[in-house]
Amino acid sequence: MKLWKLVTLLSIPAWLTVASGCAIISENECQAGLWYERGIEDGARGQTQATVYKIAQKCHEYGVRTDTAAWMRGYEEGIERYCTPENGFAVGRRGRNYEGVCTGPTADLFLANYERGLAVYQAEQQYAALVDRYESAERELYRVEEALDESESKEERRALRSQRRSLLREMRHLEAEMMHFGGFGAFNPLLFY
Repeated sequence: MKLWKLVTLLSIPAWLTVASGCAIISENECQAGLWYERGIEDGARGQTQATVYKIAQKCHEYGVRTDTAAWMRGYEEGIERYCTPENGFAVGRRGRNYEGVCTGPTADLFLANYERGLAVYQAEQQYAALVDRYESAERELYRVEEALDESESKEERRALRSQRRSLLREMRHLEAEMMHFGGFGAFNPLLFY
């Protein structure tokens, strides 16, 4: 087995350990017992109330009792910070998931703005995919042009010219698609509000 394959295979378990090591709460955080503050933090991040049960379970493993009442008081304050229309747009714009934690009159405003922000995020992702495809076609066109300059057989030149025409058609199509987003190199998020 080649060395790089062996190193890759051996590093996978280490990577999985690091990735899964993102525990909901550390032993030190459990020991600190800042439950009200932790509740504010979790609420302000849009976590669900089920988070407190996961925290309590983890802290129980460390032999620490969780003050869920203090966490819930903080959580309510944090949720108020999270469930604003402005934050709804920001959460959507970053492509984050919304866990349905907002209630009451702010829920509708949050959700409407979240959906607006998410639409902009998704459009930006589509635009980026178009740009990637365009740049890939452009690189391939450059390679075909070089091969055309160096080709000696008539059949090879014919095939390369056909490939060049196909790439140019694809690039024109991609340019037209990018115009729906503001143009090449000019993504305009205001088109998606």
